Amino acid sequence: MQVPPAHASTSRLKFTNDHLNDPEEAWEKVMWSDETKIELFGIHSTRRVWRKKKDEYKPSNAVPTMKHGCGNIILGGWFSAKGTGRVHSIEGRMDGVMYFGQQPHSEDGGKA
Repeated sequence: MQVPPAHASTSRLKFTNDHLNDPEEAWEKVMWSDETKIELFGIHSTRRVWRKKKDEYKPSNAVPTMKHGCGNIILGGWFSAKGTGRVHSIEGRMDGVMYFGQQPHSEDGGKA
């Protein structure tokens, strides 16, 4: 697990303190989002294989890999006091247009 940078923790703490006493009605207008990256072929990190020198080319000692970045998917979703949105598969790099284009819409046609 990665430790977030110090400024991220400070920002979250400031946000929490700034909104600690907000009325419940204010939170009904807030939409939260989250994204997650799922590795389809194991964890994307260095792996170590312990084996004897004479066994180095045995198939049981090989670790399968996926080349060219094809081994993961990124999913994003949104939720609010009114409920949850659909989960979306995110293709490529997410920019502002993509981010706001995938949020659920309210009944009046505006953003929720």
